Amino acid sequence: MRRILLYAALITGLSPAVLAQQKAAPRFEPDKCAIEVPKQETHVVCGYLIVPENRATKNGPTIKLPIVILKTESPNPKPDPVLKTLGGPGGSSLKMIRGRRASPWLRDRDYIIFEQRGTHYAQPALDCPEVDEVNIASARKQLDRRSSRTAEVAAAQRCYQRLVSSGIDLNAYNSAESAADIADLRRVLKLDKINLCGVSYSARLMLDVMRYYPAGIRSVVLESTLPPEINYDEVGVDGVVRSLDEMFNACRADRDCAAAYPNLENEFYSVVGRLNAKPLIVKLKAFGSVRPVVDLQLDGFDFLNWIVDYLFNEPSAMVDAPYVVHQAFNGDYAEELKRSAGDKLNDSFYSWGMRYSVWCSEVMPFERMSVIKDQSNKYPGIKGFEVMALPDICSVWKVKPAKPIANQPVSSTIPTLVVAAQYDAYTTPDWGRKTATRFKNSFFFEIPWAGHGPAFSVPCVSGMIADFIDDPTVTPKSDCIETTRKQFKFTVKTPQQ
Repeated sequence: MRRILLYAALITGLSPAVLAQQKAAPRFEPDKCAIEVPKQETHVVCGYLIVPENRATKNGPTIKLPIVILKTESPNPKPDPVLKTLGGPGGSSLKMIRGRRASPWLRDRDYIIFEQRGTHYAQPALDCPEVDEVNIASARKQLDRRSSRTAEVAAAQRCYQRLVSSGIDLNAYNSAESAADIADLRRVLKLDKINLCGVSYSARLMLDVMRYYPAGIRSVVLESTLPPEINYDEVGVDGVVRSLDEMFNACRADRDCAAAYPNLENEFYSVVGRLNAKPLIVKLKAFGSVRPVVDLQLDGFDFLNWIVDYLFNEPSAMVDAPYVVHQAFNGDYAEELKRSAGDKLNDSFYSWGMRYSVWCSEVMPFERMSVIKDQSNKYPGIKGFEVMALPDICSVWKVKPAKPIANQPVSSTIPTLVVAAQYDAYTTPDWGRKTATRFKNSFFFEIPWAGHGPAFSVPCVSGMIADFIDDPTVTPKSDCIETTRKQFKFTVKTPQQ
């Protein structure tokens, strides 16, 4: 036992005496990594953060959250590491282990990758294979969207019953508890300050850490911000249409694009309507030993989602968007679109139970179903389009509503970098801009030619973030924005090309 404590003390910096006393939660237990780490990463510390499942319950069960710490190779490391986690809610964060080149702040700081409670590698994980199974079955059977939704809600209810029957308190899986987890991790690792990085939902989570535990934060990076005061389902379709309008307007403003595709907007909505009336049937080989051919259908909303999920999220793909729409209008559908049908046969990236628990406790209680329904019928060209199935699923996912503060904006004096993206269909630049105005020491940048999570697709954004973390009192250089703006231009092709 003493040998174990000495080893743990060596890699964490905590004394054996302190580690021996940490028998109660919260505590950090060094352990093997929950996910395979790239071979080139030789300076890695892994383990589990042990915390109460529900801090409002005395002597209740604890849960285990896997942590990966990539140690800087600098001989003079800074004392305040960077902690990052992904969004969703319900997305696993551990797959961010991609080597040091993807994390420029590792030049002189440790990098903590934090797996949120309820996500895939946490114990317990709120995975719902029931939901994945019925979604795949619905795709194979070519069910319409209403029938698919009914099956999905029923599967969510079965998952809920299974998780509750196993003793899991689903009321404990929310942003407030996750924020407390991050604060506890900082304390048990004996860190005076940390730097926080969040993207999409995890930007919302970082706002909660700022709200409840500001003392331990040196700086914050919010990327593609989802603010807590936004009732997402009430405005989600607006955001998708805004991103599409951004493309239509940018093409009109580009002389070559406007000349090549003068009716781009009408062509787009024509394709959506045509495919909704008669979906495109795609033949794909399914997984399995026999690899049978499966007929899958892509309707107009699948086409829309593919445009904003795939083309809008990568500048090099975004430049082709007008051309792809024009070709689809002429009946020539991109092979990438056809291959995307295969995604319907894959399990989801999300731990559905975590996603549902967060949404049904801290988003849905503040939303109005009448406004959500109006969103679906607001735009004639995509009537019936929805951004999420969660309003329906919350009818069977019974968790306690969050306190009103969960729906209120956050203000802070902590130095904060807010990064938005021009073509982000899910967290509009205006949300980040308004968030930045509530912070006394903030910087806001909108990245051109980028979509949701611009640091994933525009390499120089990571450099901006690293420079900000180095000195959060100085405005980061905007070279990245101008370089990206000049680097890309819409693709224009003639029929011969």
